[in-house]
Amino acid sequence: MYKVFLVEDEITIREGIKNKIRWEDEGFKIVGDESDGELAYPLIIKEQPDILITDIRMPFMDGLELCKLLRKDMPQLKIIIVSGYSDFGYAQQAIDIGVNEYLLKPITSTKLLAAVKNAASAIEKERREKQILEQYQQLVYEKQGEKRKEFFNALISKKMSLSQIVEQEKELGINMVASVFCIILFQFRMHEDMYEYSNEIVQCEIKMMDILGKYSNVKVFERDIDGWAFILLGEDEKQIRDLTDELCNLLIRICDNKVHYFGGIGRPVHRIRDLQQSYRDANSAFSLRYFDITDQFLSYNDVRDIKAQIVNRVNVSEMNLENLDRKLLEDFLKRGTVNDIDEFVDSYFDGFGTKAMNSALFRQYIIMDVYSVITKFLKSLNCPKEKTDGFIKSMNIASEQLYRLSDCSKFYRTILKKAIDIRNKSSLKRYAGLIEQAKEYMHQNYAMSDLSLDKVASTVNVSPNYFSTLFNQETGMTFIEYLTNIRMEKAKDYLRCSANKITEIGYLVGYQDSHYFSYIFKKTQNCTPSEYRLSGKGEE
Repeated sequence: MYKVFLVEDEITIREGIKNKIRWEDEGFKIVGDESDGELAYPLIIKEQPDILITDIRMPFMDGLELCKLLRKDMPQLKIIIVSGYSDFGYAQQAIDIGVNEYLLKPITSTKLLAAVKNAASAIEKERREKQILEQYQQLVYEKQGEKRKEFFNALISKKMSLSQIVEQEKELGINMVASVFCIILFQFRMHEDMYEYSNEIVQCEIKMMDILGKYSNVKVFERDIDGWAFILLGEDEKQIRDLTDELCNLLIRICDNKVHYFGGIGRPVHRIRDLQQSYRDANSAFSLRYFDITDQFLSYNDVRDIKAQIVNRVNVSEMNLENLDRKLLEDFLKRGTVNDIDEFVDSYFDGFGTKAMNSALFRQYIIMDVYSVITKFLKSLNCPKEKTDGFIKSMNIASEQLYRLSDCSKFYRTILKKAIDIRNKSSLKRYAGLIEQAKEYMHQNYAMSDLSLDKVASTVNVSPNYFSTLFNQETGMTFIEYLTNIRMEKAKDYLRCSANKITEIGYLVGYQDSHYFSYIFKKTQNCTPSEYRLSGKGEE
């Protein structure tokens, strides 16, 4: 139902337009009418009609002035002028404003209705084009996102030559030409459970991407549950420092005290091949997010001072388990990744100081402590008893051979990795039911043209980034690929078992534009919908 607003100073004409056409039978609804532009303007803003029918000559505010105001506030509004004046000047002004139709009085109901239907057709076409664009952008974004992740990982691991980097830049449409580079790692944070869906974080990410899309000197890379990476480009180190300050302040404003955040800033480097060093420095600062630090951006220069503060938390002379901050271990076991283990262990051990770590007795204390924390953590995951017992047994055997500090450090890293691997496998099993729930929701709602990853993630209460990772791991497909498969299978059912037109079938499976539906069908099925129907494939 399209909403129509009517502005006409002559009451008989206004009432005639309202009453001589059976608007609702034709798919329209008159949502308001007024006698002049001044009275009509606030009501139009409130009602947000799709189509405006207005006269020109009216008291207080004429139709052309009203149209100028509304064209700024509601650019999508379709405007039909009905006037008794054929003066070319009026018509020229109407064209300049962007009026859709200029009709001269007297006018028949048939002609007016035809004009309104033309406006409705234009609206429908624009909506379809918008949907096609959004679906295409979503598909491209998902595909590009995976390629961008691979590109970023290759950059920080020196897996590409300079010529390969340039080739990838062209393919992804990324211009990395600069004299100085710097990496910042960043994460929005809110709940204890970092994987939980948070609309506040989703909105912050949308706002961030919208704003940073205008920054040609900041390249944004998504890192799934690890947040985001920014590569800053500049002509010199001062420009990088200024850009870093600007970006950090921008992100703080986006958070607006509604969500927590943490960022790690790497050192500037002068070669793109040296981004690995900037990443290491940024990651060293970023790893301190596990040490009860939040709402801060830490530079690589801050790491030594922060670690010194961690040292001061521990009274080395007492050397008992009460002085060990178990919450750090517990938080890391819940939220840490395998890639963070080395930085975490280094910072955690540095926190005890050299004197403590050189003591065999103290090393035994911290081994017993991690033994206790991990055992409790595994039980909280409801791991099978045999798996927990086997893990504990392997810990007991290994812990008996810890004669040197290097052995202790290696053992700590090994058992943390094993614990996180068990957590991740347990998490996948725990979330398998969640993915099944999401898949069921998609099967039930595939006909929704605006069905999106964010919408499905919210229904199962998981953050979009983590949901995307889980979905890919569980199904071996991206969200868009899986949804497209559902829609194509349903479309084939309709093509085989119904007499529906192809336009109707496209609409029934979530595509408002038949051309886009046919394009996707041919791309995925290697034939058009018509060819599929005529080939009798459904009878095989």
